[in-house]
Amino acid sequence: SLRDIIMREIDGDKLIIYGVFILLLAASVPFVSKLPRSGGKNPIFHLAYVAASVACLVLLPGSIQDEIFSPGGVVIIGTLLPIYESVRAICTVNMKDDRTWLQFWISSGAFCYATEFVDEIKTYFPQGGEHWYEFEFFVTLWLMFPLTDGAALIYENVTKPHVTPVAMKIKKKVEGWIGVLLTVVNTTHLTFAWFLFMSFPEESRRFAVVAVGTIYPLAASTISITTEHDDNDDVFWLTYWSCFNLLFLAMDYLENFVGGIPGFYSVCLMATIYLFLPMFDGANVVFRRILVPLTGQYENMLLRDAYLVRREMEKSMPKSYHDKIFQKAADVFVAKKD
Repeated sequence: SLRDIIMREIDGDKLIIYGVFILLLAASVPFVSKLPRSGGKNPIFHLAYVAASVACLVLLPGSIQDEIFSPGGVVIIGTLLPIYESVRAICTVNMKDDRTWLQFWISSGAFCYATEFVDEIKTYFPQGGEHWYEFEFFVTLWLMFPLTDGAALIYENVTKPHVTPVAMKIKKKVEGWIGVLLTVVNTTHLTFAWFLFMSFPEESRRFAVVAVGTIYPLAASTISITTEHDDNDDVFWLTYWSCFNLLFLAMDYLENFVGGIPGFYSVCLMATIYLFLPMFDGANVVFRRILVPLTGQYENMLLRDAYLVRREMEKSMPKSYHDKIFQKAADVFVAKKD
C-alpha cells in the first residue's frame, strides 16, 4: 500500500535523488511563478506538456524515475509545493492568486478522494497500478503548471457549469445537519457516535476521516470560488486546504506506527472538524501559528492584515475622510514608542 511504500528504508542514493529533486524544484519556482497563466485555453501548451512528459519517461534513467514517480515524489509536487504556494498567496494583497490555488485544491481534492481506492487495488492487482504514480505525478503537475493551468480549465468547463449546482445542495444539507447536531446533540449522543465510529474497520475509519475532510469542504470551496464578490470565503477555504493536507500528510505517516491504537482516527476526525468549523476557526490558528512561520511569510502576513484593515476602513467611511484618516493611521504606525 501507499503507507508501506513510504515507510521503506531510504538509502543514501534515494536521499541524494530527493535532495537534488527538491533543490531543482525550489530553484525553478521563482521562474515558473512568473509565467502567465493560460487558463488552460491554449491546446498547444497541453500538447507540448504531453510531449515533455513522454520525453521524461523515455529519457530519465529508471533509478531516478523510481524515486521521482513515487509516493514521495507525489507528496512533494502535489502537497508540499502547493501548501507553500497557497500560504504565499494568502499572505499577499493580490486576491487573484488566492483563487488560482483554491481552483487547484478543488481539482486536486476531488482527484485524490476519487482515487483513494487505488492503493487497495494495487495490493491485490500489482500490475493494474504499475504506472499509477507516473500518472498521478503528471496530472498533478498539469493542474498547477501556469502554461497548462489544468485546474482553471477544469473549473471553467466542469466545476462552474456542472458541479456548482450539486455543490450548493450538498453544502445546504451538510450545514443543516451541522446546525442540528450543534443544537440537539448531547454527551450521550456523542458517546454513541464515537462507539459507532470505533466499530468500523480501520480502513473504514480512515476513509471516514478523508470523507469528512473532503466532501463538504469541496462543496463549500466550489460555491465560494463561484461567488465573485466574497474574497473572505476564498481565503478561509484556501487556508483550510493548506492545513488539512498537512494534517492528512501527518496522519498518513503516523498511522504506520499508531494507526492501530484505539482513538487515533477519532483524533484525526476531531482535528479535521476543528479546522473547518467557524466556531473554532482552527485552520486560521494553525495557519498563523505553524504554516506562516514555517514558510517564512510572517512579514507578508502582517502587510496583508494591514491591507485588509485599510480596505475595511475605506468601506466604513466617506471618501472625503480617506486622506485625513489614513494619514493619521500612517502616523500611528510609524510613531516611535515612548
